[in-house]
This record gives sequence, structure tokens and C-alpha cells, in this order.
Amino acid sequence: MAEVGGLRMWILHVIGEFGPSNGVEIMANVQKHYDLQVQWQRKGTHIHPHHEGSAQSKRLLPGSVYPMLKKMVSEGLITKQDDGKYDLTEDGKIIVTNLFEHFQQRNEHMDQGVLSVKNSLEAMNWHASYLEELDKEEIAPHEESIELLIERLKKVKESLK
Repeated sequence: MAEVGGLRMWILHVIGEFGPSNGVEIMANVQKHYDLQVQWQRKGTHIHPHHEGSAQSKRLLPGSVYPMLKKMVSEGLITKQDDGKYDLTEDGKIIVTNLFEHFQQRNEHMDQGVLSVKNSLEAMNWHASYLEELDKEEIAPHEESIELLIERLKKVKESLK
């Protein structure tokens, strides 16, 4: 699931969306969201032909979810409650807000264009932070996609002149 933002981000997202959840619920909701993303990618026209095979749905296993939940508890992103459900800590809530705010409904009285641009840039900044933390071996196979994104952003910048 690293290709689509990492398991940690998916866990934060589903707890933020559905509230306190046990491990089984988290696993099921992450899988549903991931499967929807894969379906969307398959239907979309934005998949690079070189990466088309990477859109295949992968099964989430307890052996990856539960160690990540334990790690996230130790990092202070989530807490395990007495009833066995996991919930976001204040730090986890801040991350969810910063990363996923642009997907949530907006106040209709705000300027949608400015808010959308601002949130898109903030989301790209957070995603860049995530990519910066990856090992070279994890990111190297995606060099072509990174280069394409850089070129697209350069075109956006040039259009401002």
C-alpha cells in the first residue's frame, strides 16, 4: 500500500473518518478505501502506462496492520482504549486535518477556488515530506513519475509569468 500513501496514512484516515475502531474494523475500512482507489485509478485516464500494473488491488494482512497500530501508539499518533478500539490523539488529529482536509466538505461561504489551491499545495507539501522520509530503494522505482510531476509543476509555475 506504500504506492498510495502508506499504511500509516490510510489508518489515520479511516480512524479520522469512522471514529474509534478496533483492528478488524480498521483493516476492513482501509481495504475498502484502497479498493475504491484502485478502481478509480483503473477507470481514470491519469495512470501512466508504465505503472498500470501497480493499480492491482492488494490484500491487507493482519501481520502488517497490527504492528503498524502498535508503532503508531508508541509514536503518539493513536491511542488504544480500554475497549480495544484505537482513536486519534491530538497529534493524530492534526495530521489528519492537514493531510485530508481538502477531501472534506467545505463551508459554502468560503472562496472555493482559493481554498482548493491552498489545500492542494498543503497536501503536496505533506506528501513531499512523506517521500523525503522514504529509503532510496523505496522511491527509486518511481523516479519517472516524480520527474513527470516536477515537469507539470514547472509548467504551472511558468504559467504565472
